[in-house]
Amino acid sequence: MCGIAGIVKFDGSGIDTVAAIQKMNNAIKHRGPDGEGYFAINGDAEIPAFGEDTPRSIIESGILHKPTTAINKSGSADIILAHRRLSIIDIQPTGYQPMCNIDKSLWIVHNGEIYNYVELHEELSKAGHKFHTSSDTEVILAAYKQWGIDCVNHFNGMWAFVIYDKKKKELFVSRDRFGVKPFYYIHHNSCFAFASEQKALLAGSIIDFKLNGSAIFDYWIFSSMEKEEEGMFSGILELFPAHNLTLNIKTGELKKWKYYTLPYTKEYDKSSFNEKQSIEHIRSLVTDSVKLRLRSDVEVGSCLSGGVDSSAIVSTIYNTNHTALNTFTAAFDERSVDESSWAKMVSDHVHSKAHVVKPTSGELLNDFRSLIYCQDIPIWSTSTYAQYRVMQLIKESNIKVVLDGQGGDELFAGYESYYFYYLQDILRTKGLQAFLRASKEIQRLVPSLKQYFKQLVLKEYLFRLPAQQQLNARLSMHKELKYLNKDFLNQHVSRLNNKPEVAGSLNEALSNDFNNGWLKNYLRCEDRCSMWHSVESRTPFSDDINLIEYAFSIPSKYKIQQGKLKPLLREAMKGIVPQQVLDRKDKKGYSTPGTRWIAEIRDDIRYIFENPLLDDFMNRKKILKDYDKLFNNPGKPDNNRIFKMIAFPLWLTIFSEKQ
Repeated sequence: MCGIAGIVKFDGSGIDTVAAIQKMNNAIKHRGPDGEGYFAINGDAEIPAFGEDTPRSIIESGILHKPTTAINKSGSADIILAHRRLSIIDIQPTGYQPMCNIDKSLWIVHNGEIYNYVELHEELSKAGHKFHTSSDTEVILAAYKQWGIDCVNHFNGMWAFVIYDKKKKELFVSRDRFGVKPFYYIHHNSCFAFASEQKALLAGSIIDFKLNGSAIFDYWIFSSMEKEEEGMFSGILELFPAHNLTLNIKTGELKKWKYYTLPYTKEYDKSSFNEKQSIEHIRSLVTDSVKLRLRSDVEVGSCLSGGVDSSAIVSTIYNTNHTALNTFTAAFDERSVDESSWAKMVSDHVHSKAHVVKPTSGELLNDFRSLIYCQDIPIWSTSTYAQYRVMQLIKESNIKVVLDGQGGDELFAGYESYYFYYLQDILRTKGLQAFLRASKEIQRLVPSLKQYFKQLVLKEYLFRLPAQQQLNARLSMHKELKYLNKDFLNQHVSRLNNKPEVAGSLNEALSNDFNNGWLKNYLRCEDRCSMWHSVESRTPFSDDINLIEYAFSIPSKYKIQQGKLKPLLREAMKGIVPQQVLDRKDKKGYSTPGTRWIAEIRDDIRYIFENPLLDDFMNRKKILKDYDKLFNNPGKPDNNRIFKMIAFPLWLTIFSEKQ
């Protein structure tokens, strides 16, 4: 797990690539504090270079790709690849990057892990490939040489990498199937540049700080982030999950394509489906997925919330090797959101070394700027702070790698919103009477279901209204939106004409969330929180291709049964996870006492509304007039909307200050 960056300067550009790349690499130092490296090309000259944080053991080593000069003494460069290293696999000097193959025709910078690299190494060795390291990164190079751009179809894991192909005079770029690892880039007449985080591209001063009003509008109105390639920073693009691109370094021509689409069954039921065999297979696949993600040359721990997903991972680890591991949990002094008793039950069951952090509003205030800056974009919930503190606790415990349960809900249907699509399936395939019976059954388990469905139906019908009427309805429904600048809203109101596609089945809804949907947002938060603290987070439910494809081949009928969410995973984990945890009905979803925290810190954050740049988006005068009315509601449920009212102005303040 690392950070990557790079620049390709096109003819006639006056960019000082050496100065820019050092600023970019320093901006993501947190992603790789164990070292840095560079590979510069100037005409025919190829220069592996070191920086201030490159260990002497690398510089003095005999490795094939050792750096030979300091980057600030390398002269000008047309192309530079940069890397920040967090040593996990092949922690010896041989794992240093940028890395080359034996004939030095290929160079790579790589962020992530190819978990099946051991098997691929063996397969490629039999095909005649020679290796000079034991890293998964070199396996990528050999796979590329063997299969070309189709190499990514052989990988099980998470990745964002860039390969410089000397013979083709081309960069080949790839991002993993579901967006576990990030990749951002800019492409204009002067250059192509990329980095693991947007802040690095801004730090390099090769693009001006400019906001994208369309993305900000979507943040407020739809609570969506990075739904389109151009996010909140104008000119900075995201390479979407399951996409590759190539760049001709002579002409600047960029080609981009989607290399993978997750298949899913549209069937509600299948006569040949054997539920018992399916449960056994899921157990086997989960076990295999977890085993692969335990591959590491450093100690591995696990996050543990007390929910089914993280409990399944922790218990599977114990069931596999019967050794105690370090587990990490967030606890709260507000009973309605605290899950620590469930986490303790699992921890006791597996005899783990349990570590618990109890975040407070005062600590949130102290960490607020770092929390927002590390995320690159304004977040929507204080739950991200709980995750941030868990990752900090992991770092303080000297653990570099943890497993986490992200993706289990989207894979096995764990959210109450999925009831809507499940009942839609029943109505479509079984008729009205079956639909009514299932509705009553679910409502007994979820008393608030009726109101929840009312909101879903209302949301769907809103999109049928003309854009201005729809905006007026949203302003009426969500009172905090009345504090936004009316000119800003009217300028972008046409975006409400973009009618979203409504999923026609449960599996389609799950697929939508898994592919550039909510899961990508959660994975982005996971990546930024973990990497800010120099921790590698591995998510078996989010990137194990064998487990994921099998889960999506299962008909919808079996994914919610008798009103119970995630029945297949619960059944598969019987005898492994404590039964009380599997029987839980009080899913909290990493909740925090958010509204109380906001009320307690409101006086200390009033200053963020002094920034005049906010006037383009928010009515500061009205906000300050109603300040206590807005931010002093400690007893109200946390709907995340009020938190956005302080996250956005702080984000704007932080990034405008750094320009």
